[in-house]
Amino acid sequence: MSRRFCLMQLYLTLREMVSIDLNGEPEADDGTVVNFTTPNPPKEGMRFDSGFEFSEFCHRYAYNEGFEMFVSSDEIKKEYKDKGVSKKGIGELEAKAHMMQRIRLKCKKGGVKKSEGSNVTGCKVFVYGSCKNGEFIVVNCHLVHNHPLSPECSRMMVNYRSIDGATFDRIMINERGGVSVSRNFGTQLIEKGGFDNITFNKRDVRNAIAVERRKTMFEEGDAASLEKYFKSQRELNSDFYSSMQRDEDGILKNAFWSDARSRGTCKYFGDVISFDTTFSSNRYRMPFAPFVGVNHHGTSIVFAAALISHEDTETFVWVFEEWLKCMGKPPKGILTDQDKAIGKAISLVFPGVPHRLCLWHMLQNASRNLGKLAEWKSIDTLIRTAVHDMLDPEEFDEAWCLVMDTYNQRKGWMLDAYDNRQQWAPAYNRGRFWAGMSSTQRSEGMNRYFKTQVDLECGLLQFIKNYEFCMNIKAEEEKEDNFDCVDKPPQIDVDKSVLAEYVFHKVYTNEMFADIVRERKGLTHTNVTKIDAIGSLMLYRADEKLTSPHWRKRFKSYTVKVDKVIGEVSCSCQLFEFRGILCRHILKAMDVEDFQFIPEKYILDRWRKQVRSYESLRVSYYDPEESRRLAKAKELSLRHNYLKELAMHNDVAYKLYTEATNIVRLKMEGAVGIRKTGDQGDTSIVWWDPEARNVFGRRRLRPRECNERALKRTVQPVQDDVIKTPVDKRHVGRAKKGPCSIYDKSKKKQTCTHAEIAANEELIGSMYGHIPSYRARQEHANNVNDERVHPYYNGPVFDDIPESSQINLCEDISQTFDYNTYEWRTRLGGRLTM
Repeated sequence: MSRRFCLMQLYLTLREMVSIDLNGEPEADDGTVVNFTTPNPPKEGMRFDSGFEFSEFCHRYAYNEGFEMFVSSDEIKKEYKDKGVSKKGIGELEAKAHMMQRIRLKCKKGGVKKSEGSNVTGCKVFVYGSCKNGEFIVVNCHLVHNHPLSPECSRMMVNYRSIDGATFDRIMINERGGVSVSRNFGTQLIEKGGFDNITFNKRDVRNAIAVERRKTMFEEGDAASLEKYFKSQRELNSDFYSSMQRDEDGILKNAFWSDARSRGTCKYFGDVISFDTTFSSNRYRMPFAPFVGVNHHGTSIVFAAALISHEDTETFVWVFEEWLKCMGKPPKGILTDQDKAIGKAISLVFPGVPHRLCLWHMLQNASRNLGKLAEWKSIDTLIRTAVHDMLDPEEFDEAWCLVMDTYNQRKGWMLDAYDNRQQWAPAYNRGRFWAGMSSTQRSEGMNRYFKTQVDLECGLLQFIKNYEFCMNIKAEEEKEDNFDCVDKPPQIDVDKSVLAEYVFHKVYTNEMFADIVRERKGLTHTNVTKIDAIGSLMLYRADEKLTSPHWRKRFKSYTVKVDKVIGEVSCSCQLFEFRGILCRHILKAMDVEDFQFIPEKYILDRWRKQVRSYESLRVSYYDPEESRRLAKAKELSLRHNYLKELAMHNDVAYKLYTEATNIVRLKMEGAVGIRKTGDQGDTSIVWWDPEARNVFGRRRLRPRECNERALKRTVQPVQDDVIKTPVDKRHVGRAKKGPCSIYDKSKKKQTCTHAEIAANEELIGSMYGHIPSYRARQEHANNVNDERVHPYYNGPVFDDIPESSQINLCEDISQTFDYNTYEWRTRLGGRLTM
């Protein structure tokens, strides 16, 4: 019985212990209170040690009664005035309750109602106190309200809302991880067990995040902080590259950076890059310009990135020159949108490098410039036929000129597009390696991915940290893909009778092998016929049946050259030259020639599942100081969790734990220099229970010293040698979107009826029928023997050839994806990805 009585006494003693918010300011007057019932309301003659205790007592009374009080008037003591303390002061010069000679607190609903939406009722409740002879005395008060009170809603009132330090840390971790404010608040709501147990709302979470962003931008200056961060990354890894350009006033113009891992990937996959600047990333409206490529898994990777102030030739020249300094060599091909400034910069910095324009943007521009014409549907059909079916440059030129002459369009957009045809037409570009890219969709997709992690409110340093968080996720995804290639072979039955499939499934990654399988499936509707032989060189004609209704004959023919002696193969479709994958026509001809091995030159190292040197690089995608702080927090958490488990075993261990923590707590409070709590200090709250702490006053949620105007007023003048932050452009308006295009991806594909198909074929035949090479292919296609299309054929009706096995000469491999067979999984960051 005595032991149980002692435990009960210990429990009651602990309930009376107190503390303050260790994450708040260390001053003794920065008080906290507890939500226990105040037995006595304020009365005339009540005495307190200082204005702080007076103010705290009144606020505690108001909390329990269900209303809010505010400082109606006060007067600062002379000794504090002489030190520069004022009502507009910030930090140490901010006026606080213990510095006051007199304080008058009033109900927030007091005053004169000035508008219809105001909740002011003219309440006369007030408490007036004054300092006399070293004590703070209640001089006068009136406690009768003229409005209903809501004690059950006190936790919703601004004066009584707060966020404790541990919760704030979790909120900021979630924010850095790309968690939205709503989900961030929802996590805290579930963890604390509902709204009744939470001391803040969603708006408070949003304000807390905004305060933290503001502090990083104004403590040292946003641009200066970014420069300091780049310097720390270079000290951490000497292979980190960064450069910042200033204008004549020292303001940041452009920034370029690339980490060690990204520079390593460029050595293997930097032969073809895509460059685009469609995403404004931060509060300064500086467009984000990533250099994007394709890795051995067919996924997008970032080699380097830039933040630029202007999209002009001078800026792009600087960016491309920094690329040369960083990577040491130009790319073998670069793909951009139709931007004249970018094109001119490429010709100046990368002379001789093939520059290709985005095909998707070209077709979109066709609809924007010609979509209002009455003959647009016919022109659209003929343009796409010329782009996708004309494989020879001369054939393409003749077809394009026919369209211009027929519809009187040898002017404007069509003439400009014809003059620049070598930069975008597939007939002129399929002979070069482009890793399967024909559009800037990879850059735009990467921009969309980064856009999910940042918004227009973030500063430069915060954007770079979010960027590196995304890069960390991408690096982990590639590591998972590498592991899958070893641990999870392709979920496809390998046809060992096909030489290419048997060889490539051992050396290529799963994603690239899937492309080989797609070509192997095309062998079932591809036939080759030997048409000539010149020594060891064999010429074949490959006839391929395309996806179409079974009642129509639709074939395409290609020329295949095979020299088994020297191990040379080529096809007029030029799929290998364009994408690095052997086409079905070559595979069929190799099968006829009975090849016993695949020539080494046709097994590209680019697609192999071999280990690459950059994979072993350890890159810190986090701030070193932040990493050290988190390491300390992790160690403390592990220590506490271990001691907590021991304390729960029996009463003796529990008593030892409480006694030891009380001793440690008092010593640490002395070391930190804050007000003592517990047995030797303030007994107003339970020190070990964060939920029992209740911070009165709006300053904790929205500190005055973190207000943007206050930060601007107190920021130190920027020295001449320190880079300056650009102008905030959040409220200057946004560019309007262009008109809708028929090539908009959001629209579903419109299926054509049989009559429309026949009409389009008749239009194409009548327009391009007299082009000799095109006419010869069409005549051959119409004469290919296929008994299924004979008018007297009574056999079974064959299903259409699956579209997944059809070759598409203009297709970007970033868009070839089988949603039904792919193994979906959840990536880091909480989003479902491929």
